[in-house]
Amino acid sequence: MKKLPFIFAIFAIFMFFSLNALAKDRILAEVGNYKLYEKDVEKMIEEDVQIQQLLKSKPELKDEIVFAIVNRWVNLSLLALAGKKEGIDKDLEIKKELIEIEKNLIAKEYFEEKTANLKISENQLKEYYNKNKEKYKEEEGRHVKHILIYVPQDADSATKEKSLEKAKEIRKKLLKGAKFEEIAQKYSDDTGSKKKGGDLGIIRKGQTIPEFEKEIFDLKLGEISQPIKSPYGYHIIKVEEIIPERIPSFEEIKNLVKQDYMQEKKEEIMAQILQKLYEEYQPKIYLKLNRKEIQNEGK
Repeated sequence: MKKLPFIFAIFAIFMFFSLNALAKDRILAEVGNYKLYEKDVEKMIEEDVQIQQLLKSKPELKDEIVFAIVNRWVNLSLLALAGKKEGIDKDLEIKKELIEIEKNLIAKEYFEEKTANLKISENQLKEYYNKNKEKYKEEEGRHVKHILIYVPQDADSATKEKSLEKAKEIRKKLLKGAKFEEIAQKYSDDTGSKKKGGDLGIIRKGQTIPEFEKEIFDLKLGEISQPIKSPYGYHIIKVEEIIPERIPSFEEIKNLVKQDYMQEKKEEIMAQILQKLYEEYQPKIYLKLNRKEIQNEGK
């Protein structure tokens, strides 16, 4: 029998709900022997970033979101019951998928329990920050505005030349004193930035293609560039601000430092756990690879 992705998704959801199935909780829906608990729905809402963002701006939608989740759960439950009736749950491929789902859930829960009491002090975070300052360095940047004259990639020579001449004429207007913001709103083909007067925000080294980056970082403060060619067409750039490289203070990025430090400590705990488990269960790996190929891959 061919594997069905939606069946896999159904059972993944049921496995998620089963984690709290024994807890005393209000039942929101019931289909056959499946039960949906209020606690499960709340957990799904808490862990869904998009739902959380939506509720921040429109908290009045909470009831509608809960209804949508319950309704979807009911539909999936009905499909699952129908699938079981036809013996889909007996299919070997489905059984293998269920075993993998169960394994992943148990492994995740086991590791979370082992790291749940991980405590980190302010001094540990500061020490980690001081040792890894370079990791948090913000590269030199330029606050720039641009005007784009779009050129299709399959454009002929005449079209390209016409677009270049248009860009040159726009540059002349700017050099004569026309306001960059007004010209950008009138002529730029970049719909995302033209309403903001062509403002692209801060571009740091390493964030754009090398040829484009070189042209931007060679400009002086307030300078209007010659038309710069890119895959999108011709750009006229103005540098609004030159931003030197810097390392943010500990207080500025404290949450990020904590996140990185926690990740490092969890990886250390994982390594310790796996070392013990390897000794206890003696896993056998039968995969044969060419060691020379592996070494070359790592270079």
